Amino acid sequence: METRTGKRRRMGLNKKLRGLIDAALDWVYPPRCMVCTDILPVNGPKWICENCGGLLAPITPPVCVKCGAPTETDGSICSACRARKRVLSNTSIFVYDDAAREVIHRFKYNGCRGYAAGFAKLAADSLGMGFFDGLEALVPVPMFPRKRRRRGYNQAEELAWALSETTGITVLIDYLKRVRETRPQAGLTPVERTNNLKGAFALDKPLKLKSFLLIDDIYTTGETLEACANLLKQGGAEQVRSLTLAVAVRRETQLKPEGAEVYGADLNLKKAGEDHGHENIQFNENIRGSAPG
Repeated sequence: METRTGKRRRMGLNKKLRGLIDAALDWVYPPRCMVCTDILPVNGPKWICENCGGLLAPITPPVCVKCGAPTETDGSICSACRARKRVLSNTSIFVYDDAAREVIHRFKYNGCRGYAAGFAKLAADSLGMGFFDGLEALVPVPMFPRKRRRRGYNQAEELAWALSETTGITVLIDYLKRVRETRPQAGLTPVERTNNLKGAFALDKPLKLKSFLLIDDIYTTGETLEACANLLKQGGAEQVRSLTLAVAVRRETQLKPEGAEVYGADLNLKKAGEDHGHENIQFNENIRGSAPG
């Protein structure tokens, strides 16, 4: 049986080995800025260059307490969330503007899995480690198995594992399952979105923990996250929140930074990309991210 001292020694060796491997990979594949993809200076920022630092800026208060989009009054609920009677409290790191859209699409569709570590670092820096206090598990929104095989990975899982490395919180990927393949959420009306997700998720195992953080890439209308949160609560969860990389600004009552996506009352969501596995989103093919991580 391995002693605590032996385990600490092994973990220390693993960390040193991982550091050597990372250094070798950085020499072969120099780290690139997640935004402009230029090679980063050796002693400079690791994920975003100084020139792009202002392009991918984290959201600051005041924000809607439900969807996490910027608002004029802190602690308020935006009209879109009031109309949909949202229960889940979501936090997003960025507004879904041009820069965020480009980087997230590369992360999802262009094999830039290594971006997950950069997003996790940005999340920890912008939200603070106190944001994760009291959480027992991170739960990535699952993809249907066929879609996952086609893409090769689930971006929400990649982000969850990177956040786990940063926070030490457990990742659960065997509890919440996507059991039915659904139509792309993009372009559907609110009622169609709700019906589209009925029976799409299931709990595969009984829950033994009580506090969960759902992980996803984009918050558009919140239907997917609400469906997952409701299922976790039905399974015995007492506290469920969500964290997404970006939130799409949908209504005039939500503040729109320059370049951000805004969706009006018609809810034409084709650009939002909350489709979890459908490669139907166009992005700049001439811009490539870092080597897959």
